[in-house]
Order: sequence, then structure tokens, then C-alpha cells
Amino acid sequence: MGRFFAPLMMLPKGNIDVWLVMGFGLGVVLFFRGLRVFRKSLIVADTPIIPIRSVAMGLTQVHGHAGGDTPFPSPVSGTACYAFRVKIERYAGRNGWKHHRTDQNGRRFYLKDDSGRIHVEPREAEFDVPLNCRRQIGGPMMGFSLMNLFRPLGADASDGSDLSVNAKTEDELLEYAGVDYGSTVPFRFTEYCIKPDNEYDVLGTCVENPRPEDENDRNLITKGTHNTTFLISSKSEDELKQGMGWRSTMMVIGGAGLAVFCAALFMARHGLI
Repeated sequence: MGRFFAPLMMLPKGNIDVWLVMGFGLGVVLFFRGLRVFRKSLIVADTPIIPIRSVAMGLTQVHGHAGGDTPFPSPVSGTACYAFRVKIERYAGRNGWKHHRTDQNGRRFYLKDDSGRIHVEPREAEFDVPLNCRRQIGGPMMGFSLMNLFRPLGADASDGSDLSVNAKTEDELLEYAGVDYGSTVPFRFTEYCIKPDNEYDVLGTCVENPRPEDENDRNLITKGTHNTTFLISSKSEDELKQGMGWRSTMMVIGGAGLAVFCAALFMARHGLI
């Protein structure tokens, strides 16, 4: 063990110890996130997709086309949507991109298949959909992030080519981020959307619709109280299960390996092993 770590033990203490502690913490976070993804993959596998007209109260999974009332423009790209999730990051120099805040909102839409339709309340859902738009204000080129290895890839619309006439200006984006006009701090906006006429799988809890439109509108899919799993995905059931299985395996193995390596090296450098 000592001979294996000998070259690394020659490095000066201080900064390397900080990085080892941070690496250990990242490994632990990845490990437990991987366990959460694995648990969710089991729920997906144990909850088969059923026709919408056959939905019963409780945890359910359905597939269909999104529709509903007039969609609204998303806050970054101006894309017509029923729901959005925007991750806002600020550039912190040598520390790279740091999370600033996340904004998620939406309005009810319905999911329709050949058997019928059901309303979905998307505001607290987890999205597993392609990247709709990424915009950056000022600063360096978009850099590499270790966490991005464990996220689905999507198209990058940072050049603005996919933006609609409703897209926000840079000053409006700064206001949206909650900072003053003229700020020189670079910001990055990553947007995901639930769009009209697209196909989605929805895994959530079916409850009684408190505001039914007619006698055939008595059910609503939302986030449950006891089982909080609520996922809207653009992938097929098989793609979703395979993707979750791969991600959970990589996160659990990678996180455990990183945590053990950093802990062992830290103890070796301080003569604890």
C-alpha cells in the first residue's frame, strides 16, 4: 500500500489534502445519488405502462401525446411549452461554474392515447427530456463538469439559432437570474421544456382531479404524498430503464471508488495506514 501511494505521498500537504477531502465528499454524494437512481429504476421496472382509461388511484405510468390549453413561452428560449425547468449557474473563476438557483414551473396539460386522456400537474416533476436551450452571458467558454458525465446529453443551442422571437434579451436574463443590470459576472442558463404534441412517459401518482372539466376528467397525475416518485420522460420505457441502470451503476461504482481512493490516500499521507 505504501509503495503504491509513494509518489503521491511526496506531494506537499495542504492543498492536496483539501482536494482529497473534496474528492471523498464528491464520491459519497455520487454513491448515494446512484442508489437513488437505482431505486427509481426499480420503480419504473415494477410499474408497467397501462392505457390511460385503465388508470387507477395510486402510483401509475402512462404514455401519450401532450396537449391542452394554449402553451406559454419558456423563460429563456421563448419555446412554446406546458412546463419548464431552468438551471442557472454563475461563473466563480478558478472554481468554475457554481449553482445559482433552479426555476421550475408549468401549468396543467393532458396526456392522450388511443383510450382517452388524463391531466398532469407538472410543477413538481423530475424531467428526463432533451436539453432545449443553453445560453451564456459573458465570460469563458462553457467548460467541462464532472457531474455532466452522469446526465443525459442534449443539443446545445447556445448560439441562439433555436431561439424564438419571445426569447429574453441578455439584460432580461440577468433580471431573471436576480442580479443587477450590467453585471460582469458570467451566467449560464440551461433549459428543459415539456412541449405540445410531443410524446412522453409519465410516472406519478393518480389522484382525484379537484377541478374536473367534465365527467371524464376525474383523474389527475401529480407528485404523491407517500410515494414521491414523479417523472416525465421523452424516452421509451426500455430506454428509460436502461439509461437509469447505466447511470446508477456508474455513479455507485465511480462514487465508491473515488471515496475509497481519496480516503486511503489521505490516511497514507498522514501515516494512518
